[in-house]
Amino acid sequence: MESRDSEKIWTITELIGWSSAYLKEKGFEDARLNAELLLCHTLNYKRIDLYTKFDKPLTNTELALYKSYFKRRLDHEPLQYIIGEARFMGLKFKVDKRVLIPRQETEILVEQVINKCRNFEGQINILDIGVGSGNIAVSLAKFIENALVTAIDISTGALEVAKLNIENNNVSDRVELINHDIFDKLNLNKKFDIVVSNPPYISKQEFKEVSADVSRYEPRLATTDGCDGLTYYRRIADVSRSILNNIGNVFVEIAYNQNEDVTRIFSEMGYVNLETVKDYSGNHRVVKAEWNIDACTYSAC
Repeated sequence: MESRDSEKIWTITELIGWSSAYLKEKGFEDARLNAELLLCHTLNYKRIDLYTKFDKPLTNTELALYKSYFKRRLDHEPLQYIIGEARFMGLKFKVDKRVLIPRQETEILVEQVINKCRNFEGQINILDIGVGSGNIAVSLAKFIENALVTAIDISTGALEVAKLNIENNNVSDRVELINHDIFDKLNLNKKFDIVVSNPPYISKQEFKEVSADVSRYEPRLATTDGCDGLTYYRRIADVSRSILNNIGNVFVEIAYNQNEDVTRIFSEMGYVNLETVKDYSGNHRVVKAEWNIDACTYSAC
């Protein structure tokens, strides 16, 4: 798509081929998928349409729009921000630079909470710490019929995005949003059965090595604690003891190398029945901890 090719007529199949090769040459993973989704966004097509209309020529207006999206991707802006949405648990979520992009591995966190709630009777009160786009809170409300979810976040921008996603997924009656800093005192006037969180867990040192997609575009407040990566786990383990019912559970997502540190934090704070769940790549991804006031030792509680 150089200037000398400005008069060239590009068909869908030619554009996908050229774009895929160029992205792959520049080191992008899933190059063809990126090209296809950008083109779908440009033409307002579904992916199947690209193959049923493969010989359609793009108009100059369509080509100019595609090129603007393509340049943004070359600058490592995440695909989800360019097209304005992401899929999570089979649901559609609006996303932009105010929120962390929902990731497939976080579905494991949600699935673990859903599995736990199968044994509950009556209303289940869940607290989501760091709601972001609302992907966790919305999914839990959507797939657990007897759940009421309270979701907090320090970012007003994130809460605006979450509110939109809550409305779009028709769970406004069962998800409450609160603007709150988890490091301030919590006055929620209720106890919870479950606390769930995907907190900022990239350490200050490791943040220097993350991809440009993350470091340049995703909100730093949602990715790193600016310290050792464990700050939020310490706070969640501490504060959850006073907001959980006498028997309750905490579910947190962790980085691949944090299993021992996070389980130790919860154990030292008096939690029992600690378990870790691995992701699809075999990395430790979710830590589950039970708060049981009767099983907790006095010194730890």
